[in-house]
Amino acid sequence: MIILGSSIPGKKIPEIFTLTPDKLIHCVEYLVLGFLLMRWLTSDFTSFTGKKSAVIVLLVGALCAMADELYQNLTPNRTPDFYDWCLDVVGLMISIPFFDFLRRKIYWI
Repeated sequence: MIILGSSIPGKKIPEIFTLTPDKLIHCVEYLVLGFLLMRWLTSDFTSFTGKKSAVIVLLVGALCAMADELYQNLTPNRTPDFYDWCLDVVGLMISIPFFDFLRRKIYWI
């Protein structure tokens, strides 16, 4: 999903994307990525603790965000942006307490 969104050339972004703030999209897509990574890392199949999982989510997610921003340099009319990367990391940071909150409220998460 993230790579697909980054592959859309700048002048060909559908109208729905121009109406939605670009920065909000960055935060939300990495919030979802962070949530899914936390879910996987804290599942019964792994032996990671919550703190170790949070560190892994931040490191792996930040590297994915960096690769995504650099990939945009290959897409016509798109450029990498440091502030977009920062917002991606903010989305990851929000995903960790959000996951913990939902896990306490919904037992099967």
